[in-house]
Amino acid sequence: MTSQLTPLEQLQLLVPGYRGYKVKDLIRQDDFLIRKAVADKLEFTISKINELESNIASTSPFSPVLKSLEFTLSKIRTMISELIGMQGGGSDIYARYKINSEELDSIVNHDLQMISIADQIYSLASNGNVEQINPLLDKLNSIIKERTTLFYPMEMR
Repeated sequence: MTSQLTPLEQLQLLVPGYRGYKVKDLIRQDDFLIRKAVADKLEFTISKINELESNIASTSPFSPVLKSLEFTLSKIRTMISELIGMQGGGSDIYARYKINSEELDSIVNHDLQMISIADQIYSLASNGNVEQINPLLDKLNSIIKERTTLFYPMEMR
């Protein structure tokens, strides 16, 4: 990444609200789409776990499994809130710094990992294997945090 400003970046600093044309906006849009897809899959997971929790509660209302399910649900809800609340595509930083093609490739790889793990989490919940979800949630959280740093210049990571 270069610290010298391009004409587009200079305009963005001089004209409040100026975004440039397509490329930067597409990065933000794609970032939002990925985060939304992961959040949606996690929402579906919550529904599956709620169904399982309801079944367990109707037959054994004091089962210790219910506490474990609530912990997992809480973890998923927190992750969804963080995903939706994140600033899109490093929008605060990207206006000043460029993301090069290697970093974009790395972001895409992280995106794929995020979607894949969210799919695995949903599959586990659908099959009733909720006890295997927490390690995947931890892994997903780690990937999300690592991915977020990729929108920042190397010297700010």
